[in-house]
Amino acid sequence: MPQNLGPYAGTNCQGATTNSSTTTVYNQPEIPSYQIKGSDTGSNVSTIPIDLEYMQDTQGEKIQSVVNATFEDGVVMESGRRGYLVVFGGFLTIMAFIGYVSVYGIFQSQYNEIYGAQGKSPSAVSFVGSLASGFQFGFTIFAGPIMHKFGYKVTLWSGAIISSLGLLLASWCTELWQVYLTQGVMFGIGASLLNLACTAVPPLWYNKNRGLAMGICFCGAGIGGLAFGFIIPALINAVNIYWTLRIFAIFHFVCTGFAAMVMRAPRQLAGPPLAKERDSLNLAILKDPGFMLWFLTAALYGFAYVIPFAYVPSYAKDVIGLDANVQGGQLLAIMSGANAVGRIIIGIAGDRLGPIPVAGFCFLAAGASCFVWMFAVTHAALIGFSVMYGFFSGAFFTMIASITANIVGLSNLGSGLTLVYIINTPGNLFTLPIAGKIYENTGSYKAMIGYNAAMYLGGGVLLFCLAFFNKYTKK
Repeated sequence: MPQNLGPYAGTNCQGATTNSSTTTVYNQPEIPSYQIKGSDTGSNVSTIPIDLEYMQDTQGEKIQSVVNATFEDGVVMESGRRGYLVVFGGFLTIMAFIGYVSVYGIFQSQYNEIYGAQGKSPSAVSFVGSLASGFQFGFTIFAGPIMHKFGYKVTLWSGAIISSLGLLLASWCTELWQVYLTQGVMFGIGASLLNLACTAVPPLWYNKNRGLAMGICFCGAGIGGLAFGFIIPALINAVNIYWTLRIFAIFHFVCTGFAAMVMRAPRQLAGPPLAKERDSLNLAILKDPGFMLWFLTAALYGFAYVIPFAYVPSYAKDVIGLDANVQGGQLLAIMSGANAVGRIIIGIAGDRLGPIPVAGFCFLAAGASCFVWMFAVTHAALIGFSVMYGFFSGAFFTMIASITANIVGLSNLGSGLTLVYIINTPGNLFTLPIAGKIYENTGSYKAMIGYNAAMYLGGGVLLFCLAFFNKYTKK
């Protein structure tokens, strides 16, 4: 019987022949393919498309690495233990840098006081977070070729050093433009390198349970946000914001440095690749209408995700009269904890029900939760919003690898992720200043929150259009 190739089946393939002992999938000429052993005896062999990656051998020479592994109950990996270590490394990295982003609102609240005294507006202060988020995704256009040329190890180590150094240098800044360059640009560039590598490596180890693996990796963002939501306010109160940045920079480097040591793509076990290397960025996938729907969804998501994480502490202070540092930090911690749980459950649901419809439902639910925030006038209502928004808002990051691979195939996963992150950049770069201007011009949070909801609802509609397209127009 033919093997179940999961997402590989029908991906960029022109046809297949089968017999009792062998299944061969014929790929388009430009897509590299490799032989994958189907059993311990090697009696069944399947040829599937896999991304190329460059590594170094023990003598330091560059070699071409491919995925040559056995199928074990829908999981593609060299060994279970190593695959789990890769996921754990991804978890630590994402906990460190996205967990920090999740509670950036605490830093922004402090900067509003520090630089507001120098005459800086809230929208000018919020541009620190926008620069970090914008470079995290926008620098992908350079991070992708860097990873393609130098491999995952160099990419991970570079990201760990640059992002940690950015946080450390920010602790000595005395002018807002200096914070732009360090906590904004430097941290964002390092986070871009880390993000791309941590999104690209784990999917190479898993097939059937890819959504669960990515859910575990990205739930680190929620775990980090939950812990940091309590720890960072306590540190600020105890030692001030500058020493808090120094302590966190050290912690960030320990987590990401460990991940850089343990994360790698599966090594080549036997035989050369059966086709030549492809270009590092395949723009032909932009001609796929399904990918363009996903592309536009990613663009809208960039304008949506970070707003509550940045403005909930300020909302708690201005509307309800809570302490932005203490209760505001706790709300972000609750939001992040729900985010961690949501990412795992969403990952499992995506494996079983399909990543696209699950992501579409989560987008609509996250948009609906914004209306709870819009009319929240009590601490309890804000807690309810934090739980609901936190649970559903992380679907994009959990499903990004599965949805992209579903549309363009694993052979083009690197190109797909690069393009999705690039289109995500404008929103991450400008959404906080836009939100700040909306608030400044209206004098109310309601219009700003409505803008946030519209981005999510628009993305949800596009995802259901994509699900419809896949079901009724693709064979």
